[in-house]
Amino acid sequence: MNIRFRAMLLTAAMAALATVGLTAPAHAASGGQLRIEPGWYAGHEVSFLQPSVFSAKPNGGTLLCFDLGPNLTGIARPTAPLYVIIDPTATQDHCDGDAGTLRHDHILSVAPGDAGYTGAWTLVLLTAGAGHTLDLANHPITSADQVQTALANGVLTEIGRPVQMVAPVIGGS
Repeated sequence: MNIRFRAMLLTAAMAALATVGLTAPAHAASGGQLRIEPGWYAGHEVSFLQPSVFSAKPNGGTLLCFDLGPNLTGIARPTAPLYVIIDPTATQDHCDGDAGTLRHDHILSVAPGDAGYTGAWTLVLLTAGAGHTLDLANHPITSADQVQTALANGVLTEIGRPVQMVAPVIGGS
């Protein structure tokens, strides 16, 4: 891994730890627990934070069985694509309480230090294209370039409409 990427992730992780502390579960200012999710960025595993996902406040955004934190509908904010590949072979996440439902992997298009990184995302929902089968457990898609190639070749197809959320990157391998 290049030194710039490592330093960037270490700085982001340290800032996040200083903000939320080292105890679990951490609590967001709004009273909700923080949710840390795994993802891929440029071939490396990273972690990103979904603030206030478990908040009891009614202003949270949702998508299917997933809470997304603060509802950003109607808020003009620059975002970058966060690709979500929904497939039974995905290994990173699923509906809470049901490991077999809506399994998916996350691929981030930017990270701290990249032009366009704001910690806000437009979720781009993807699934296997017609006639294609994925095996994300053994052959994960780990970069935005791989996503773009798979879309261009019909291996992946976009489903649904994009949704916005805030989830800053806080660490990486």
